[in-house]
Amino acid sequence: MFRSSKNAECVIILSILLFLHLIGVDNAPASNATKEPMEGLDTEWAKQISQQAKAAEIHVMLNTKVDPCIDFYQYACGNWYRHHPAQLFNHLITDRFQLIASAFDRRLQLVLSEPRGDDVVETKLKDFYHACKLVEKDEVRYKVALQRIYQEFGKLPMLDGEDWKSEEFSWWESVAKIQHKYGKQIILAVDIMADIVNNTGNKVYIGPPDFSISSGIKILSTLQEITTVQHMKRFFGIEETKGTKITKELIDFERALVRGGSDSRKGLTLRDLVSLKSVGELREMYNESLDLEKFLQLALGAERVPDYIYIYDEKYLNSVVKIIAETPSHVVANYILWQMVQPYIVDVKKGNMAKWCVERTKKYFGKFVDYMVYQRYKDPDVEKEVYDMWNEVREVFRSELRGNKLDWIINSTRDYALQKLDAMNLYINSYESENFTAEYGDIQLTRNNYVENVQQILQIESRRKLQRQNGPVVPLEAPEVFTFTPVYNVLENNIKIPVALLQPRYFWGAHYPQALKYATLGYLIAHEMVHGFDDDGRNYDKLGNLRNWWDEKSTYQFEERRKCFQAQYHKYRYDGHQLRNDISQAENIADNAGVKLAYEAYQRWLNAQRSANVTGIERSETFSQLHFNNEQLFFIAFAQLWCDDVQSFFRTALAVSDSHAPGMYRVIGSLSNFQEFSWVFKCGQDAPMDPEFKCSLY
Repeated sequence: MFRSSKNAECVIILSILLFLHLIGVDNAPASNATKEPMEGLDTEWAKQISQQAKAAEIHVMLNTKVDPCIDFYQYACGNWYRHHPAQLFNHLITDRFQLIASAFDRRLQLVLSEPRGDDVVETKLKDFYHACKLVEKDEVRYKVALQRIYQEFGKLPMLDGEDWKSEEFSWWESVAKIQHKYGKQIILAVDIMADIVNNTGNKVYIGPPDFSISSGIKILSTLQEITTVQHMKRFFGIEETKGTKITKELIDFERALVRGGSDSRKGLTLRDLVSLKSVGELREMYNESLDLEKFLQLALGAERVPDYIYIYDEKYLNSVVKIIAETPSHVVANYILWQMVQPYIVDVKKGNMAKWCVERTKKYFGKFVDYMVYQRYKDPDVEKEVYDMWNEVREVFRSELRGNKLDWIINSTRDYALQKLDAMNLYINSYESENFTAEYGDIQLTRNNYVENVQQILQIESRRKLQRQNGPVVPLEAPEVFTFTPVYNVLENNIKIPVALLQPRYFWGAHYPQALKYATLGYLIAHEMVHGFDDDGRNYDKLGNLRNWWDEKSTYQFEERRKCFQAQYHKYRYDGHQLRNDISQAENIADNAGVKLAYEAYQRWLNAQRSANVTGIERSETFSQLHFNNEQLFFIAFAQLWCDDVQSFFRTALAVSDSHAPGMYRVIGSLSNFQEFSWVFKCGQDAPMDPEFKCSLY
């Protein structure tokens, strides 16, 4: 606990305020962000303030009234909600990654707000950002541009009434044409990406799109319905009663589509869901109800239709045909054209426009956004720490695979696992090797028409996607996601670290104990690394191709251990409901193995320091303000990585829909399976955090 508790709050506030004033990162001009603020951190006084601020941050999240051996999550994170409360209309969930993403956005906003300079691509981003913010001031121009959008693909039943002719409407033709020109995936999504069996080439995939419907949460569904009615009235002049009726039809239709596929996919891996079919075979299967050959000709271009394509979730495809046959054609037409205009809808509360436009800029220029911020804030020392940590953690896992702990894996399978581990790489998503001038050369953006800018970007992105079919394999990525979380790519066998994670002092820092770095950065890297060997990743070889390289006996042993996690996590209750009884335990496997590997890497580092007789190593690995030894600090830092607050209306849906366990069980589950945790906190044999039976895989 924090010493001198009587004055703790004063120390906390003073330390944090002094430290924020010292670093000045978010208030300093972007051009000076890597110079003046960083120079001040070299003084001894600055180091002390930095340490005090971090110790204070750790302390204020603790609830020391809770026994760490009973519920370590509540012990480590019990006061998180007081400082970072979730809000229904703002942040449904608050966690560490949301904070780091917000910090990244503040940096990006500073850059976008700078005057335009000589960099052509950066100027285009600033023009896009400016045009986006202008919507708030020039709504007339915006509405005119918005109304032109849907007219390109015919009449809209909700607006044109009797002028709309159902006999002239073909749902799959409309969907295919919209996707071909703008890449907008509606009802059916056509993608071109690496062949899962041989990733040296690309294949066409067809399956469900991403749906916008709110996961069955009643209040969110109600809010979505209200918002849709308001949009129809505000942007298209549809009277409220009529808009309410149309909105209900659209939402009911989308819910039917979602139900047609989501249930059949629960717990299944990509290998289970994907099947290779000939286009001729598919044409015969669906006949005139869905002419897939003509659909693909329209979506891809007549000359680009391959002989074979991958179907992702064939049950969904079957359900689409049935649902549309049972739905009035005017409802389907309204749904398609309403979905088509969604990328252009701007509805932001007053005062939030700049923040919303930062998000849009990230969405459409994700790679360059990371590059642009990286160039201003990069720190070679931090990057070296990331790569050093990667090498350390990988070496620990390599030793585990070679040792006796994993003797349940047959040697031949273990040997190939080592080959896959050695072939795995880690990259920082800085995009320094990208030719952005060539990539964005065709985009001509204005400073006064947001809708036209988005149209142009979507058209260019669609053309590029279509060209992939016969081109080289390109990485699978969604830059607006990668800006705040590390990701393992199973088809490329690599880990990508986002630029946002390099922001100083959020997880680890030069003046903090190394225990914090291993518990956060080390764990995150280990977690992603283990995904290459979880119940899905183990189906892919070292080149990222779908191939079974596990022998029968090792597979059986793997399954028995996986079932242990399945039973354990299914017993946990969240918001009164049990967690899903999923076959797939990928995230739980990665959590459990990740913290063990990170802890082992930390112990190795610590022993190396002791062997080298490094002066004061024990003292430097603790905070003088906190009564924790270095091992305890490791586990607290790991647990506080998953501190969160979830809006009460959202908790049940989160437990049902997320492949990750809720934050509290990412802590409780993985640490209750880790014997070293119980020893470090001296838990009794009957303590909930030290159960007799523990699940373990790696």
